[in-house]
Amino acid sequence: MAGYCKDCFTGTVQSDVVLSGIEQDIHGLPTYVTGPEAGTKPRGTIVVLPDAFGWTLPNTRSLADAYARRVQATVYLPDFMNGHALPEWTIQGMEYTPPATDFFVLRAIKRAWAILQVIPALLLFIYTCRMSVGTPRIRAFLGAVRVAEPGTKVGVAGFCWGGYHAVVLTHDIPQNKTAVDGKGEGYPLVDCAFSAHPGLVKVPKDVQGVVQPLSMANGDDDEYMGREKMKLLKQVLEGKNEEQAAEVHEVVVYPGAKHGFANRADWHDPLHKEYRDKSQDQAVRWFRKHFEAGSDD
Repeated sequence: MAGYCKDCFTGTVQSDVVLSGIEQDIHGLPTYVTGPEAGTKPRGTIVVLPDAFGWTLPNTRSLADAYARRVQATVYLPDFMNGHALPEWTIQGMEYTPPATDFFVLRAIKRAWAILQVIPALLLFIYTCRMSVGTPRIRAFLGAVRVAEPGTKVGVAGFCWGGYHAVVLTHDIPQNKTAVDGKGEGYPLVDCAFSAHPGLVKVPKDVQGVVQPLSMANGDDDEYMGREKMKLLKQVLEGKNEEQAAEVHEVVVYPGAKHGFANRADWHDPLHKEYRDKSQDQAVRWFRKHFEAGSDD
């Protein structure tokens, strides 16, 4: 499973969260939509690019609600996976641990059986949500948002699978631009991006292409990125800041954080709950900063 790691498919489901958004059809896709309190003018629009568990995962919807409330933004969480996101039950299968009272061979058989049940769902996700399918769908949605909301700042927040897209959407290439108000096709799809523990990212290639403001959150040695890749990634983005003599991009490293911590962390683990909350704060600050730049409010 090149481009993915075990932790891309594990974590904790927050089944007890109280959500405030609604489901609507937005630009042709089923979408979880949430916004600031009634009577509050949105400062911008955030499009959430989810992890492998897609647009229905309660964790990701809860994050969308938090962004809407704290940034004062309209937030869209679309079904970019066309119904092929991993079901929540695969998390239990990946993390299943047989009872310690079972003898060794029986435990091994039970563990292998749990993994075998998950493999078809993983293979279906990897095939149906490959980049050549998902990337055009995301760009088309963002282009429609730009056309429908021409004067609105637009940001993306991506996690794991979506974290990759958040990175490449900051590249200065024709595919990441659209026509707005008849002014040609040179307008960027996004004004800024936040990417947490991205999968599939090629370092340094995908990072060298970053142009639009990018904020990244990652562990120092997570299952996918690894310590050396993280050092190189940080070096590339800091070098871009030095070239422009400004803090255009940022990388926040969370020592010991597991891949997936920003939205599938075990909130019973004090360290990972802290990192989950801090990464949310990081994203909120980033969007506030870039949505307020040039604002008339």
